[in-house]
Amino acid sequence: MSADSSRSRFVSLETKLIVGTVLVIALTMAVLIGIVDRRQRAAIIDEVQRRGAVLAQSLAAVSSGPLLLYNFTALEQNVARMDREADVEYAIILDAEGTVAASSLSPAQVGSVLDDPVAARAAAAAGLLLQETTLPGTGESLYDVTVPIEVSGQKWGAVRLGLSQRRMETQIAKTRRELALLALVTLVAGGLASALVARRIARPVRQLADGVTAISRGDLDQRIEAATSDEIGQLALAFNHMASQLLHQRTALEAAHTELERRFAELSDLKSYTDHILGSLQSGIVTLDLDGRVVTLNAAAEALTGCRLAEVRGRPGAEVFTHMPELAELLARTLGTGIRGAVVSASLTAPGSAPVQVELTTAPLRGVEGKDLGVVAVLRDLTTLRQLEEQLRRSDRMAALGTLAAGLAHEIKNPLTSLLTFSRHLSRRFGDERFRQRFQNVVPRELERINAIVDGLLRLARPSRLSLTRVAVPELLEEVLELYGNQLEAKQITVAREYAAGLPAIDADREQLYQAVVNLVTNAIEAMPEGGTLTVRAQWADPGEPFLLPGQWLSAQRIRIEIEDTGAGIPAAQVGQVFNPFFTTKPSGTGLGLAIVHKIVEDHAGSIGFRAAPSGGTVFTVLLPVMRARQAERGEERRPPLGLPGRFP
Repeated sequence: MSADSSRSRFVSLETKLIVGTVLVIALTMAVLIGIVDRRQRAAIIDEVQRRGAVLAQSLAAVSSGPLLLYNFTALEQNVARMDREADVEYAIILDAEGTVAASSLSPAQVGSVLDDPVAARAAAAAGLLLQETTLPGTGESLYDVTVPIEVSGQKWGAVRLGLSQRRMETQIAKTRRELALLALVTLVAGGLASALVARRIARPVRQLADGVTAISRGDLDQRIEAATSDEIGQLALAFNHMASQLLHQRTALEAAHTELERRFAELSDLKSYTDHILGSLQSGIVTLDLDGRVVTLNAAAEALTGCRLAEVRGRPGAEVFTHMPELAELLARTLGTGIRGAVVSASLTAPGSAPVQVELTTAPLRGVEGKDLGVVAVLRDLTTLRQLEEQLRRSDRMAALGTLAAGLAHEIKNPLTSLLTFSRHLSRRFGDERFRQRFQNVVPRELERINAIVDGLLRLARPSRLSLTRVAVPELLEEVLELYGNQLEAKQITVAREYAAGLPAIDADREQLYQAVVNLVTNAIEAMPEGGTLTVRAQWADPGEPFLLPGQWLSAQRIRIEIEDTGAGIPAAQVGQVFNPFFTTKPSGTGLGLAIVHKIVEDHAGSIGFRAAPSGGTVFTVLLPVMRARQAERGEERRPPLGLPGRFP
């Protein structure tokens, strides 16, 4: 675009202000004149119509008596008087049948019935009626006002008045001329005033435009003299202040730029320092953003998971950790719920590496003011800890073997003593009938006792061969309760059942699991000799179960069985011996029942523990997996570990 064409299209601010002001005044006056004209016309018309109604009602009032008495002379006088009123063109009185009784237009109309539509509507009117019509012969516009003549509530006729609109139209036209003159004067005065104001505004605005152009070129030393104290003067002062502030801000920005460069260098050093800390940690750190995508993997996490940060950054965690479902599931659960996860032991297998036992914990990752950023997982390598635990277990096994040997010797010593005593006297007292009777009573009983002890020990030590079937836990519990129905009723023990809905059947050896539950229920009943409440539960296990052994991961669903009594509970001094063979608080017990229960649960890849009940009794908890490998069908045997069954603190 050339400079000449730009100048030809340029319209000054002064011209725009004048033209705009004139247009606004013209539009305002046009609207104002329209409103005033409409209201003035309506007022004039309303006044004329109201005057006509008053005159018609007055004529009707003075004509009711003569009409009732058929005094046509008085009626003619009334219409003649009314005809002399200003703007009244005619006055007509009709009787009850619509016949003209008196008329100021023509005496010939008296006694006739007018047949035009206006007259017909007037004769039938039951109240005040206003119609527009024209004067016959001249065509002049009229208002025909009709008022009925009533006597004692009965219509005896009607009065019609014809009011001329000539004077009304003249008055309306005069008002319009006055309004047009006022609009013209206002438009001229407004145009002159806008020209003066525009000239006063345009000059300092041009100065401001020149100053802004100079500032845009980088010249911040521009100043404009404030010649007035009005808004233009204030604008000039504001421009000078702006120029001064811009100069100050440019200086400050240059200083801030220098400071930001220094801060950026510090942040780079801090990030490098933080990266070195993460790289030096022995625990693995994994972070995901709110979309579940990998953000951080330190060196320890890379070694444990077999993933490289450069390869997996930005990829979904569920996709990256498909070979580690425990880690992926725990991260997804914490990201979805926003709740810190429990500490869980799991086995992670990196591609091409041996499984590593780790301790997993997750927590929501939050920033400033608690804003959610994602989730963080901490992976602690438990290899060294597991080695130390294995050494400790070996020591425990040796100690347990000593305890087992001592218990076995103690349990077998008494019956052996009796057998040895009888064997020493057998040769010389064989002829004694009383001795032989005692021999037949004592020796078989003591041999059975030794046999029971040996059978229990063999059951603890013998490799198990499970016959796995699908077992419905609630049904199995009901069978055990049915077995003890009479005993429960005799001891006045109330049974409370708490079975979760929708529990699936589990893989288990029905006979062995039945025996384990029988032993637990037997102990609970014997703990309540004076009666109480026996609570039997079958529910889903929670991730935070205290009786999960290390390495048992809940991605394999587990069922929790609980047997709770309201007895005296287990003394604190005996807690560590509950599952030991030969430990019993019963006068005639062998102390092998709970040890056998422990082994049955362990053979089913489950775990067992106990805790104090809120009522003061004891709650035994058994955790069993829903699905497991069918070892019995493959002919495999699971060998129990040497020593005693594990115990929970």
